[in-house]
Amino acid sequence: MNEEMDRQSVDAPSITVKNPRTGETLYTIPEPAAAEVDAMFETARSAFEILRRMTVRQRLDELDKLKRYLIRNREKVAARIMEETGKCRTDAMVMDIFPSIDIVDFYQKNAEKMLADQKVKTPIMLIGKKSKVVYEPMGVVLVISPWNYPFNLAFLPAVCALTAGNPVILKPSKYTPLRGVIEEMVEESGFMKGAFQVAYASRRTAHRLIESRPAKIHFTGSVDVGRTIMEQAAKYLIPVELELGGKDPFIVFDDVNIERTVNGALWGGFANCGQTCTSVERIYVQESVYDEFVRLLKEKAEKIKTLESPGAPFDDRDLGVGCMTTDFQIQEVEQQLAEAREKGAKILCGGRRNGRSHVFPPTIVTDVDHSMRLQYYETFGPVVTVTPFKTEEEAVKLANDSPYGLSASVWSADLERAERVARRIETGNVSINNVMATQGNSALPFGGLRESGFGRYKGAWGLHAFSNIKSILVDKQSNRLESYWYPYSKQKYELLARVIDSVFSGGPLGLIKTVWLALKLEALTKKDRL
Repeated sequence: MNEEMDRQSVDAPSITVKNPRTGETLYTIPEPAAAEVDAMFETARSAFEILRRMTVRQRLDELDKLKRYLIRNREKVAARIMEETGKCRTDAMVMDIFPSIDIVDFYQKNAEKMLADQKVKTPIMLIGKKSKVVYEPMGVVLVISPWNYPFNLAFLPAVCALTAGNPVILKPSKYTPLRGVIEEMVEESGFMKGAFQVAYASRRTAHRLIESRPAKIHFTGSVDVGRTIMEQAAKYLIPVELELGGKDPFIVFDDVNIERTVNGALWGGFANCGQTCTSVERIYVQESVYDEFVRLLKEKAEKIKTLESPGAPFDDRDLGVGCMTTDFQIQEVEQQLAEAREKGAKILCGGRRNGRSHVFPPTIVTDVDHSMRLQYYETFGPVVTVTPFKTEEEAVKLANDSPYGLSASVWSADLERAERVARRIETGNVSINNVMATQGNSALPFGGLRESGFGRYKGAWGLHAFSNIKSILVDKQSNRLESYWYPYSKQKYELLARVIDSVFSGGPLGLIKTVWLALKLEALTKKDRL
């Protein structure tokens, strides 16, 4: 059997991974054959039988091994992330490594309480009984992760699933699979065998993974691929969570500290080369401060160090914006900018790359409207548009004019106004006087709505999302019969009808009347047995 699997692996199509900074081929890796996929699921299901019986603390002790490994080896893991994505070192450390360590730390302090049995109230008509909710593991979870955060957006949902008691099979992007990183972390840390596996695969093999019927799928990626995964999962009624694209608005009122707000916009728009699902893409600025805001935004954007800035190369820790990862995403950015130019948009800085370079400079565009793809559809590159608005009502309307609903930020010294606007924006996450900050809190749920997907992970919600949420009602064993059981009778019906009035009339009198009627029903039930 092993020889056959080896032969199929050699014959299988392969994935070639390149360094986007240099264009050099890093490695080629064969896709798993059907038999290898079957073997992975068999291993995961065996691990599930162990995981499901472990206490939450025992699972957290296992995850602590991964946390300690990441703390010790953060520079090595960051270097691998940089090599395959082209992002700068600070982005890899701050946006990939730190959140991955933090979520384990957060669950170590809180998960036992979050997954503990939860007592709930029992209505008066079920008096004498006890009700509770329990959180149980589901089974093998398939995590399909994207190319822009190949570690963070693989590790975070995996930690949620593992903490809840589910083994994980990870299908990373073929563009940035980080070959061997997870396996080495598992092996060297001593983490539980078989609970966290990686399937290096293209979209075709991803179909095989879904055909193997995992208990749940967590997908992060594009809207179109999300629809495809949901369609295939629907055949088997596999629950899915979809974290898709965004077109995040950044609303600036005229009472802000301009310099701080501009710096927030720069980081929100250009960190990770704008390749974040919650990147700032649309900036709306109140008219009275619009000119000053745009002037300072352009001035500061032109000072951000890129790989092609004067004086490069320099210490990588000084780099502000790395390079874009994939050719197809660069082409999408270029096409959106070209269309916007044709329709009258002005590019204040950036806007073009040198030849075939993946280095795309920070780009600011004005004079845009929502008829342009640049202003309406996800760009996913280091590009922001800036548009003036007059009133709060107009700002909210502009922010909501989008098919997405993932994240947003609102900037104002008037916190009452800022929260009022935040509540009116149709989105899953809002930062007030900060940007992409909700992602930095492991206690907060993360997810979107509309074409940004659905479902939530992180926080307590992230554990419950990967749990079978089971209701249990406990009654005593006795000779007592319920009044609403058989046999039915006219007299019983009339008493039950009166109970409805008394139960929902409220107040002490209603309670007393309910108890009196319940006693009458119980006496009647004892008398009229089948």
